[in-house]
Amino acid sequence: MNSKKFKDVFVVAIIGCGPRGLSALESLYQKAAQKGSTLSVIVFEETDQPGAGPVYDNEQPDTNWLNVAERAVDIWPRKKINFKGFSIPQFPTFQEWVGYDSSKKTESEVDFFPPRSKMGTYLRERYESIAHVLEGQELLTMVHGKVVSAKTQDGSISLEVLGGALYEVDEAVLAIGHQPIELDEQLISWQSKSLQMDGPVLFTDPYPVERILASDTVTSERNIGIRGFGLAMIDVTRALSIGMGGDFELSDQQTRHMHYVPSGNEPKAIVPFSLDGLPMAPKPLNLKIDRHYVPSDKELECYSGKIKKLLNTETLPTSAGFLIEGISPLIATIYSSSKINVPNHRYSTNEIKMIVEAWLKDENFEHELILSLNLTASEMMTQFSSMATGHGEVSLDYCIGHVWRHCQPTMYKLLSFKSLDDKVIAKIVALDERLKRYSYGPPVDSLQQLLALERAGILNLSLLINPEIKLTESGWIFAKDINSISVETMVNSVLDAPQILKVAEPLPKGLIKGATVEALHDKLGIRTRQDAIVEFDKKDVNYPLAVLGRLAKGTLIGVDAIAECFGIRSEIWAVGVIERLSMSAKKSK
Repeated sequence: MNSKKFKDVFVVAIIGCGPRGLSALESLYQKAAQKGSTLSVIVFEETDQPGAGPVYDNEQPDTNWLNVAERAVDIWPRKKINFKGFSIPQFPTFQEWVGYDSSKKTESEVDFFPPRSKMGTYLRERYESIAHVLEGQELLTMVHGKVVSAKTQDGSISLEVLGGALYEVDEAVLAIGHQPIELDEQLISWQSKSLQMDGPVLFTDPYPVERILASDTVTSERNIGIRGFGLAMIDVTRALSIGMGGDFELSDQQTRHMHYVPSGNEPKAIVPFSLDGLPMAPKPLNLKIDRHYVPSDKELECYSGKIKKLLNTETLPTSAGFLIEGISPLIATIYSSSKINVPNHRYSTNEIKMIVEAWLKDENFEHELILSLNLTASEMMTQFSSMATGHGEVSLDYCIGHVWRHCQPTMYKLLSFKSLDDKVIAKIVALDERLKRYSYGPPVDSLQQLLALERAGILNLSLLINPEIKLTESGWIFAKDINSISVETMVNSVLDAPQILKVAEPLPKGLIKGATVEALHDKLGIRTRQDAIVEFDKKDVNYPLAVLGRLAKGTLIGVDAIAECFGIRSEIWAVGVIERLSMSAKKSK
């Protein structure tokens, strides 16, 4: 099928239309309007949720929460786009759309973390408002299907959709988000064995959680295991409690301490486990407390200047140490200020800087100012909750994590597309991923819910840290020290990192097998130019395929936050498309 409806009309394909694909669509027509260009777009989206995608499905249960407070969701508005004869209306920011008004909020008001379905509804409406206009002008075609291959053909790209339909386009951009990777040895073993047994049931993906709740094996007489102890585990646990009719009663507004009222429908026990058993650290309770970790404009400018200086030396960095060197003084200054309630100590700001550096270089580094790894998960969550609500002394690691969070946008901007060695970029990404235990943490209420479920005897944390696990006909048997428990259902809540060489989906897998794209690093993503066009081993290859988002991780530092889906990266790509469109038009004259 040739998708070009009109002769000489430039056709662009956007593969994947979650928030990143939506941003690409908006940016493309904004730049087209500015240049007076005409082009047509084909959007390929597997789900029935264009704009939102599966992560922000607006029909998912409200037990799936955003991990960003309503006041902190930073999504650019869409300005009105004017073409000759028609226009695309403006669309507000998320805060404007939900009616959030900071002038009517106090700094001490508890932050609200919306359900992801609310963000999904916003994104769906934003997509529909532009799609309605473009479809009316015959400039947009929506294809509900999975693109399984992309091949060059006479200077254009031929896209094949599952089922056999072919679409020819001039350019294409991969805007797909989270991609499942090939299962690891443990999951492969469990999957093959459980399929041969009648009892055990394995869910290799935590979403959609409705599948888990609908399973016959999830009953009040049976236990359920959860592989992982992060945000997805919290979503699953909340679904297995609130989603089963239970309720959390708030007993203290200030500390957010809770009591769980069971419905009787919950699993007999919820048994999570992970390699290290470390819980995520919650976000500060409100703006008043969060401000303690926000660098001033002068401090952020100084930090930015240090990173730039360290990046612009004749000898490029050989490790992530330059990043640690740049941020440690800032963290030490903030921790030494009087605004944070810290334990009594006699360390100077310079000594604290050295402690920060040591901990950032070695996650196992121990110090009296850093929360001990010897604490149980419950003790850690209790102390973290006290820090987040302003009722406990703040550990240095908690401070590091949240100053890092506020520096991330600046950091991502400074580091993306730098000519650093692949191994250095991998180390930077690994450090940022490690700090996400703090910077991407959930609201305090999530941790208080876990603690309430443990007190109620429903959440069993006794086998949390890397237990021995054996799969039998009756289920998985967990064992550690003197404790053991059997679970009939297992949920894998460990979400895959963007490892391009291990991605299981047909399109990116086919690109790698066909040597079309060059992997930046075996643990990272596809190498791209700043305008998102894929770089190749052979520099003379003319293949107008671009990648925005997770699969370009490594080239782009920081791609997971919702705010990173909108803004400058999509705009730079769109500028390149319009420039190539103009050059193509000149050549055809």
